[in-house]
Formats: sequence, structure tokens, C-alpha cells
Amino acid sequence: MEILGLHYAIWIVLVLYFVGMLLMGWWSKRGIKSQEGYLLGNRRFGWPMMVMHAFGAGTHPGNVAGVMSQGVVSGASSIWVSWMWLFGTPFYWIIAPIIRRMRCLTMADFFRERFGRAASVLYIIVAAAGMIVFLAGVLLATTRTVQGVMGKAATADSEMWFFGILFASAAVFIVYSYWGGIIAAIRTDMIQGLMIIALSFIAIPVALGRVDGLAGMRATLGAQGGSYLSLFDPKEFSLLTVLLLCINAPLTALAFPHLMSVCAAGRTEWEGRVGFTYGNILKRICTIGWCVLGLCWLAYLINSGSEIHKDAAFGDSIRGLLRPELQGVMLACVMAAAMSSGDAVQVTVAGLFSQNIYRVYFNPKADQKQLVSATRVIGVVIALLALGGAILMRKNLVKAILDYFNILSVVGISTAMGILWRRMNATGMFSSTIFAGASLILTRYVLDCGRDVTIGVPIVVGGIAAVIGSLVTKPPRHEVIEKFFTKIYVPIGQDARLELPLDEVVPESKRWLTAGGLFVVKPSRQSWVGFVVTLGICLACVLVMLAILR
Repeated sequence: MEILGLHYAIWIVLVLYFVGMLLMGWWSKRGIKSQEGYLLGNRRFGWPMMVMHAFGAGTHPGNVAGVMSQGVVSGASSIWVSWMWLFGTPFYWIIAPIIRRMRCLTMADFFRERFGRAASVLYIIVAAAGMIVFLAGVLLATTRTVQGVMGKAATADSEMWFFGILFASAAVFIVYSYWGGIIAAIRTDMIQGLMIIALSFIAIPVALGRVDGLAGMRATLGAQGGSYLSLFDPKEFSLLTVLLLCINAPLTALAFPHLMSVCAAGRTEWEGRVGFTYGNILKRICTIGWCVLGLCWLAYLINSGSEIHKDAAFGDSIRGLLRPELQGVMLACVMAAAMSSGDAVQVTVAGLFSQNIYRVYFNPKADQKQLVSATRVIGVVIALLALGGAILMRKNLVKAILDYFNILSVVGISTAMGILWRRMNATGMFSSTIFAGASLILTRYVLDCGRDVTIGVPIVVGGIAAVIGSLVTKPPRHEVIEKFFTKIYVPIGQDARLELPLDEVVPESKRWLTAGGLFVVKPSRQSWVGFVVTLGICLACVLVMLAILR
């Protein structure tokens, strides 16, 4: 029996899931008494919760739907829609403790402390724009997937179904994020993270059975010619494009508004470091499953002579491969992936505005209750803007995914240079952000250049503008720089050392690179071993994918 195009078993699973998530949000509401509690959960989570929080915050239906949507067009190279972060991941091991040691509530706090109040406002504007586009992509991918499962992707009333599904899926995560803040986000991410892992692999055995295994899939796609079985595609993801994406990834990560929560909501630096890095390693592994599913589905469509619906490919595969009960589980997984990213965005972007604009410019005497209330209301506004963005971008899912990646890197350049270069000042930050942003708009939206240009040019322009802007103006105040660099090199738990001068905290013997005002210290054994291990895992992922294809 079907209800509104879905088997009744699917509705049962979805209703149980939605009720459970709303109850979790309501339950989490009890533990929130301050802004730190709402934004960082009072920094009390262990590494398993932090791993799943980083995994959930960074994994959404746009990842799997984007890989599959591109996969039915260009084949295996579609994996870079999600793997564009792959070789940025080892740097997460280095980034996480530095972010934790900033001892801030939001990334805008870092910009205010390092570059001044005006710089924090500019960061908020750029980061909010990028994350609204990101959240729009999440909502869009969720809606297109559900449409595919319901068989409503290419029907006469498809637009009506699009809007209905879009509004319904947005409503649930808006409500439970409003209630529970980052506490609800992290608790539900633990549940939803496990569901996303299930999502990544549950349909693969069935898909392989439909195409006579990996050998059958390779035979079908190989017979089509072209580069379906290549990790690099000259038109979509060339080797140069992938290299530029790998350079861009750490810069984009350094601009995430939720970077503070995924690195600093843990009890110690270790929890943040393990959580941020290995939550994302989990995602890289799951991406292999998404790509294999997309290749099998493409082979199945070719063998059966079926029509390809690009943006609904993931939803179509669920409907075509799984029984109704498993379709319900898969849809719950899709919703879990959407909510685990949506809640992090709603809470952390709202925190930027309440903590760094509302409190600073409109209500400096706001108490904790007022700050939390403002954060909740602003979060709803952010979610509604993303809802509008999803409607505007509904014709191109992959474009929406890549756009936010490029937007955030514009301001991530300043984060990186502010951490590595003492001479970097507010003028350099403004110059970098404005010129990098202008070059992105020019190459991406005016000239409609290829991906190599739209990724590479803003990075180069932003870096040069930062250097020139900083060198032609006054250097930042010595005491501000000393205090900031002292903070990021004093581990959590050793706060008494914050009163020491920088020369004692980081003596000459521990400095690695200081030419031209750079300040790069020698990595600890934990840092370089962790970096090498993570890099090895990333290379192993590539080797596994090559083995599958060949």
C-alpha cells in the first residue's frame, strides 16, 4: 500500500526517525544555560562523539548525491566532488590543536582578536554567504534524493513535490537545532553518523548483483569508451584541477564557522584532534562506497537502456535497488546526513552574528540568556535564507556544492596567513578577502572560466594582495601579535604559561621558519607522526579506488 507515492513501511521508518530527532533536540534543551553551552556544549565531549560530530557536520546528502549525479555523466572522476578534501585531511591533524588553543567561542572571535572588529564583520559576511550556499546545497540534495525515491523527479507535478519535500525536510532540523544547539547537534550526530555509514554501503551489494559484480561493471563502462573508469577526466576533474582542490581544501576548512565546534567542543586537545581528523577520514572511506554505487547504477542504466536523471540519480538508485523497508531506512539515512550538517551550520553561523555583531554593536550588556535567544532566532533566519538559496539553485546540484567551497577559501587565506605570518595585518586581511572575492566572481560568474582558473586564480590573487596590503601599511601592534602567538602555542591545561613572553613559550630552538616575519615552529612528534599516518591513509584510499577500477 502506498501513501503519497511511498510504501507505508517507508512512512513508518521516517515518522519514527523524525520523532526521535525532535525528542533529542527537546531533551538537549535542558543543558543549555549559556552561550558557550549552546555553541560549544561546554567543551565536554569525548573523542567518539567528536569523531561523529566532525563526520556528521561534514557529511551531507550533497556529498553522495553529488558524487552519483556527476558519476552518471563522467564516471569515476566524480569521486573528486567529495574527495576534493582528501589531501587536505592530513593538515586537519595540525589545524585542530591550534584552533582549540585560540580559546575562542567562534571563528569571528579569532578575526577580531587578530585583525580587529571590522575584520570580524567582513569574515562573518563572507562565511555566512558561503555556508548559506552550503546549506542550500544540503537541502537541494536531500529534496532531489527523496524525489528520486518517490519517482517524482521527472513527472508533470515534479515542481510541486520539490517544494513540498524541501519545506518538510527543512522544518525538522530547524526545530531541533533551535531547541538544543550544538549539544543536540553532537548527540544526534553520533546516531546520524552511524546511519550515514550504513547509507554508504547498504545498497552496494544489491547494485553489484544487478551488473554481475565489479567485473561486469568495469566491462559495461569500459565498452562505452571515454574515461568512465579513470580517476581523472579532462573536462571535469583533470589532474591539475585535483591538485588545486587539494591546495584549496585546507584554506576552505580554516574558514568554516563550525571549525571551532569540531575542534574545540572536546574535553582536551586530543579529543578535538582525533575527532576533526578521523571524522573526516571516515568520510573519505565512505566516498569510495558512494562512487562504486554510482558506477554500478550507471552500468545498470546502460545495460537496461533506461533514462538517466542526473540530479536524482541517488534517489532513483534507492528506488530501483532496495525493498520498501530498506528504502525507508535509506531515506532516514539521507535525512540524518542533511540534519547533521544543517544543525551545525544553523547553530554556528548564528553564533557568529549573536556573539560578534549583536553583542558587540547592538547590546553590549546582553546576558547569557539574551545571547542564546538571539542565536536561536538568527539561526532560523539563516536556515530560511538557505531555503531560498535551494530554490534558486535547484537546476544544478554539483555547482552548488563547489560554489561554497570556493567562497569560503576566499577568507580562509587570511586565517592561514594570520596563523603563519606575524606581519599580516588588518589591511592585508581586507585586501586579500576583497581581491580574492572579486577574482572569484569575475572568473566564476562573469567570464565562466574552467575550474582550474576559478580555483587557482583567487588563491594566488588573495595571497599576493595579503602580502602587498600588509607590507605597505603599518605592522600590527607588537603586544597583540605576542599575545596571539603565545596563546596558540600554549597547550590547553597549561594556562599559567599564557603570562610568559613568546620567546620563553617558543624559544629559538623550537622555531622552524622565521624569515620575513613567518612563524612556523618545529612539529612535535605527535604532530608529524599523526600527519604522516593520516597522509598514508589518504594514499591508501586512492590505491583502493584504483584497484576497484582496474
